[in-house]
Order: sequence, then C-alpha cells, then structure tokens
Amino acid sequence: MEVDRPPAASHPVSTNHGEPMRQPTPHPPSPRRLFLRTATLAALLLGLAGLAVLGVLRAERPGPSLDAIRGLARQRQFHRAMDGLAVYLRSHPDDTSAHLLMGQLATEPPEPRPRVALEHLAAARPKDSKEAARVRFFEGKARYQEGRYDLAESAWAEALQLDPLVPEAGWALVDLLDKEGRLREAHPLGMRLYQLEPDPVDRARILLDMTRLDIDIVSPGSQVLLFGPLAREHPENLHLSLTVGLALVRDSRGAEGIKVLEAALRRFPDSPEAWDAWLTGLDGAFQAERLMEEFARLPRSMADDPRFAVYEGIVAQNLGDWPRAIRAFRRAAAHEPYNGILTYRLRAALRVAGDRAEFERVNRWYVSFEDAFRTARAAYNEALATPTLGTAPHPDLYHRLADLRERMGRPDEARAWHSLVLRDDPRDPVSLAAIERLK
Repeated sequence: MEVDRPPAASHPVSTNHGEPMRQPTPHPPSPRRLFLRTATLAALLLGLAGLAVLGVLRAERPGPSLDAIRGLARQRQFHRAMDGLAVYLRSHPDDTSAHLLMGQLATEPPEPRPRVALEHLAAARPKDSKEAARVRFFEGKARYQEGRYDLAESAWAEALQLDPLVPEAGWALVDLLDKEGRLREAHPLGMRLYQLEPDPVDRARILLDMTRLDIDIVSPGSQVLLFGPLAREHPENLHLSLTVGLALVRDSRGAEGIKVLEAALRRFPDSPEAWDAWLTGLDGAFQAERLMEEFARLPRSMADDPRFAVYEGIVAQNLGDWPRAIRAFRRAAAHEPYNGILTYRLRAALRVAGDRAEFERVNRWYVSFEDAFRTARAAYNEALATPTLGTAPHPDLYHRLADLRERMGRPDEARAWHSLVLRDDPRDPVSLAAIERLK
C-alpha cells in the first residue's frame, strides 16, 4: 500500500543568478540567548502580576472618608483636606455635602480659591432651605474674595431669606453694608439678627457691634479705593455708585463725586436713595444754589419722606426763613436721633432765631450726645474684652452701655442692654424704670 507522502519540504528556490538557494540549517539557541528569553518572559509575567495585584489593592483600599476630610479641616490642614476631597469626588461626583465642603475650604484663608469654590458650589444640589442657605453664604464669600461686592450682597441677602440663622451670613452682610456707609440698612439688620440669635454670647456680640457701627466711621478714601473700580465697571449698580460718589465728596473731591451722583440719578430718577445721595452730595460740595434748584425738582411722591426734611431746612436757612428751617430740622432730628449733625443744625437755627427755651433743651441733648459719643469707645473696648459678655451678670457694664446708647439716639439698643440686666435680676430698679421710659 502506498503511503501518502507529505509535500516536499522544500524546492530549490532560484536566486537572481539562477542558482538554487539552499535552506539554512537550523541551529539550537545558545544558552545565553535562551536565558535572556526566559528572563524577559519572567519579567513580563511578573509585571502583569504586579499590575493585577496593585489593581486589587487599590480596589480594596477605599479613598478618604468625608469624616476624615472634615477632621483635617478642623485641624486647619486645608490643602490636605482639599486634596482628599478631590479624590473622594472622583468616586462620588454627586455628593452635595462634598461639593459644599470644597466650597467652604476653598474660601478659607490664607490662600482662598474663589473660582474653585464657585465651581463646586454650582454643582451642589441642596436638600433643603438650610443647606441652600449655606451654599449661598459660601458663594457670597467667594464673590467677596473676587471683589464682586454686588454679587456678594445678593448672595448673603438670599442666604438670610432662606435661613435667617445661617451661620456668619448676617455678620458678613452687616460688615459689607458698614463698609459701603449704608448704616440705615446695617443697623436694623443687626437688630433683627440680635432678636433671632439663640446663642447668648452671639446675641451680646451682635448688640455690641451696633455700637461699633456708630463710632467707627469708614474712611471715604478707603471706600473709593475698595469700591471705585467695581462701580465704574458696573454703573448699573445703584448702591455702589452712591457709595463712591458720596465718598469722593467727603474726600474733598466734590466735582468728581457730583458727576458720579448725577449719573446715578439719571439712571434711577425715581429712586429716593439716589435723590437723597444727590442732595447730600450737593450740600457736601458746597453747591448751595444748585441744591436749592434740585430740591425744587424733588418728585412729589417723596415730599413727605422725612429723610428729605434736612434739605428743606438747609434751603430755608439759606433763604433766611428760620421758622421753616427750625420745623424742618426738628422733623429731621426726630426721624434720625442718632444723627448728631441734624441736632447740631437744629440747635444752630434755634440760636439764630432766638428761641431760648427750645435752644436750651436741644443744647442739653446735643451736649449729652457728644459726651456719650466721646466715651462710648472705652465702654465698647471693655465689653469687647469681657469673655462672659452675655452669659454672666454684668449689671454695671450693661447699665453703662444702655445709658450711652440711649444718649446716642439708639433707644432700641438701650432697651436690649437693660433686658440683659433684667434677665439676671428681674427686680433691678434702674432697668425697670428705663424699660418703662423707653417704651
């Protein structure tokens, strides 16, 4: 039987010269080459095994927990905490608590990163109004660090609407209003915070801060430096324009300030705030004739607004109409008893008019006001240095602060200090009498 033969292993292959080319005879690999091949294969296998083991280890070793990251933050290790959060968020990109914490840490000194904070706060999805208020507070803080004071104010105001007790937002907004010279808004906000605050230490500190608002007058030059660039960039923001315009006038740059205030009034012709600042600027820049002309243009809807009584008094005074000036200054001083300038104007008009009886009464008030203003600083510093302010009885200090604030035209604050006395001693005769008098 014929066995099938395998095909020929090789046939002669012609070279270019027509000669058959022989197949090379295979040689066994040398020991060195065999060793190298074996070592290379072993290394490759070990590397693959190492990667597999590393992957298992990484999979088994969890990233940092939020509790651990918060622990780092409490130790003020903000950079490490933020690095840990970055790792955590790669695995939990929808964790609002983590985004909120990153927003908080990115606004902490000494190296705040407001853009990072805003990115993470925008990714947060708060579960309720309290958490939403915290998001808005840190957004306001980041905006403030960017120099966008207008957006910071909006964010903090919204935070307080969402949660009146959101930590720090009230303090921050009062401070910003103070820097802008908007005490008519800062004081009532501070007193609302005082009424709402449950912690006795913070209540007392808020109340004490109301004294600071009156005795620490913000430098107009610093206001121009701080708010001037933003006001020029955003002239549509009325409050910034008014702050900068009035600051320029008070900084002896009346012509510049008048231009800013006039432009603001043109944009907001129906705004009482714009009219008030405009007339204040004209008076501060000693433009008596123009003040008279502009006061005559005051919209009828604002005629009964007591904030404009002082300008009626100034115009009447310049015309020599002292009875009208006295009536106007009296109305203005009654509306803002904490404004010593208004009482000073009333006193001067009474002196010229020769009304001795009322002059003596107003003069006693004004002298008492000036004395309280001079001595308030010492009482404020003493209270500030008292660690148990608001928690322990300090009747003498509270009585002194109440008396000073009453004489400085702040009866609401005086009542609050007396209430602290009565909380510790409900039968205190001085505070009982004062509460009755100040109703």
